Amino acid sequence: MLTFSQFLAEQYLEEKLIMYNQGKRYGQIVFLAGGAGSGKGFAIKNFMEGEKFKVRDVDEWKKAFMKLADTKDMYPEIKGLKLKNPKDVYKIHTFVRNKGIKDKTLDLLLRDANSRHLPNIMFDITMKDADDIGDIIPKLVEAGYKSKDVHLTWVLTNYAVAILNNRNRERVVPEDIMLLSHEGAATNMYDVVKGKLPRGLNGGVRVVLNNRENTIAWTDPDTKKPMKTSQGDIIVQDFTYLTFKKEGKSIGPEADVKRQLLGWIAANVPKTKLTKDMMGVSDPDLLDNMYPKKT
Repeated sequence: MLTFSQFLAEQYLEEKLIMYNQGKRYGQIVFLAGGAGSGKGFAIKNFMEGEKFKVRDVDEWKKAFMKLADTKDMYPEIKGLKLKNPKDVYKIHTFVRNKGIKDKTLDLLLRDANSRHLPNIMFDITMKDADDIGDIIPKLVEAGYKSKDVHLTWVLTNYAVAILNNRNRERVVPEDIMLLSHEGAATNMYDVVKGKLPRGLNGGVRVVLNNRENTIAWTDPDTKKPMKTSQGDIIVQDFTYLTFKKEGKSIGPEADVKRQLLGWIAANVPKTKLTKDMMGVSDPDLLDNMYPKKT
């Protein structure tokens, strides 16, 4: 039975949400990027209309294969592996990659698609490699998706926080792989800030700052504790994100937006040789001079 607070939360409290093309139920593609431990699953559940999307999350396939190995006497090479063991996580990652699961799952998602009712699909990726997007878009275009309906959202979390998240979650990614995922996401998104969008992506580009202090939950007026649904999920009142590019529009010249995003990047990505070039750039004019737009 619902408590009064749960009833109130589920019936009357409105959550702030990112809506892709005004919340359309068909024809939208979202590449949800972010390094390991950045909280993409939390973002899907709390910051956007995740229920309107089919989500391709390769991690779920890893769990399915491990379950088959342990219960059905299949795939002996991964039998007994544990997601809490970083070395085992690397082994199952290699197994799934060699099986070509990414391509096969995309084919399954598009199998029953038709031009009038193309399913909304969200791709949970690290964006460590630019090919995470570039290899997929041609198949989406062939299926009938329009470039203005292909969006990119980067879930940016402070690297130190992401390390703790990784250590405390069900699947523990080896820390060297984790660093590569955050470096790659940062450098590829920095290219986007410089104006280099993946070919075929002309939807909205957004960045969510997913640190604890940037997310505000509705609180119970009596207990002063965060209000939750009957499923135990918090009700988000507000969170921090910015829109870097609007659907179907070019990247704008708004200096304040660029300055804000450059500040977020400098404050949250890992400080390495690979990311050092983006650390000192906080002036959008300097960014434009370093990387002039083509005329």
